[in-house]
Amino acid sequence: MNRFCFVVALACLASGAASAQTVYRCGSEYTRVPCADGVLIDVSDPVTAEQRAEARDAARREQRLGEAMARERRAEAAAFRPAMAANIGPVKAPAAAPSASAKKKAKSKKRPGESIDGTFVARVPKMRSAAS
Repeated sequence: MNRFCFVVALACLASGAASAQTVYRCGSEYTRVPCADGVLIDVSDPVTAEQRAEARDAARREQRLGEAMARERRAEAAAFRPAMAANIGPVKAPAAAPSASAKKKAKSKKRPGESIDGTFVARVPKMRSAAS
């Protein structure tokens, strides 16, 4: 326990010493050693303890909000069920059964290669034998 307290106290002293350092700008480089044309740079932290606490609270709120949004998105994704395609082509209404007279008219008006409902049907012609 004593060792832990010593390490914590040493860390506090080191962080305090780091903020109390003086920094000089000599041309395009920064150093702790003063130079001939060196300019003293203020490296103190202008942020107050109240501002730090406010920033931590804002970060916690944003973290909670982000986690809630992620949970909501995962729930929506798990509930999503994509629609399955039942038919790729257009849906045709079932044809009514033609009456006997309509069948006779359809047969009489039927052209070669055309079916009763008007759609084209390709037919292979009969082959003649070579002996004939």
